[in-house]
Amino acid sequence: MLPARYETIILYARNDAFGDGLIRIPALRAARTAFPDSFIVYGTTGSSSLEHVLDRHAGHLVDAINVRTPLAHLVASHRKGKGRLAVVDFRISARWLLQASASLLGRGIAYEANFPGFALSWRPGQRSEARPEHNAWRYHRLIERLAGKRLPFDHRLEPTPAARAAARSLAEGKHAPLIVVAAHGDGGKRMTADQVVAISDSLIADGANLLYVKTPGDGPDVAELAQRVPKLQLVDSSTVEGVDVSDLLLALGEFADLYIGAEGGTAHLMATVMTPMVIVSGGANMARWRPLSNCVDVIESRHASPTGLVANVPAPKIIEAAQRMLATRHRDHPYLLDHAAGVSAPQFRDNDTRKDKDLKRVV
Repeated sequence: MLPARYETIILYARNDAFGDGLIRIPALRAARTAFPDSFIVYGTTGSSSLEHVLDRHAGHLVDAINVRTPLAHLVASHRKGKGRLAVVDFRISARWLLQASASLLGRGIAYEANFPGFALSWRPGQRSEARPEHNAWRYHRLIERLAGKRLPFDHRLEPTPAARAAARSLAEGKHAPLIVVAAHGDGGKRMTADQVVAISDSLIADGANLLYVKTPGDGPDVAELAQRVPKLQLVDSSTVEGVDVSDLLLALGEFADLYIGAEGGTAHLMATVMTPMVIVSGGANMARWRPLSNCVDVIESRHASPTGLVANVPAPKIIEAAQRMLATRHRDHPYLLDHAAGVSAPQFRDNDTRKDKDLKRVV
């Protein structure tokens, strides 16, 4: 059976922090693949990182982004023509989904809702199914259901040539393992200066090349880190001329042997270039929010710390995890390194290079 044709498709979410926006990109990519001739609108109740910091990666996948716009207003503005309209609702609140379902009932609008078992969008003749657990797969599966077929899942992103050049300069061509550390962040998604110093001292003593990237948000004082660990290379990502913060991190992720940081947007960004990583989780549900990579060592702060806080996880636990990851010398899809021109990465020669590894195993 041929998939239905829609003049307009509205993809709707509550809001998007940096990590939220990243894990919605595969669904946007799938929607554009399945419906190349449809007018695709991405809307949110609040703000969205897809509108600004991630616009380069998401802007070409949709025809319009309308933030801080009620779903009802979007539906009304796109019901003026005679073409068919579809709504894919990424929100998770049962109250909002039920309200939307009721408001669209009987109006000839296809509705796919992010509801347990996809119960709100079940149609006669359609097989009942469980909803995938990881959020990125949930959003992608909603698009597949609307299209009536399986679609490629692709969460990869690519940095700009300028970002790769900047990352190559920062890596300095050293043959030691390159480890990127980022401890800045919002709320409980950050580590302390003491943790960074202990991790850096230990891994540098083991022969690694450590690079600390100051990302947006609060965190350790960079001047203090420079004083306490003279061999730690420090980078303020906001001061690299002509290169966006996220692009610089993407490029560094391509070069790096390991990333260490707290669970959050930066970890999700590193997963898009398959960087092996050690992340400290402050309590997020890892089944739903784990970075999309097969090379992640997760340290749960609720088990590793007496207080349950990321900032109180003993540094030796993080160091041990980092040493385990470095010992495996494994990286998902290392063929992506071919894009980083001029980079020699012999440590990846013996890795599994199958391009079709199913990342669903992660979740």
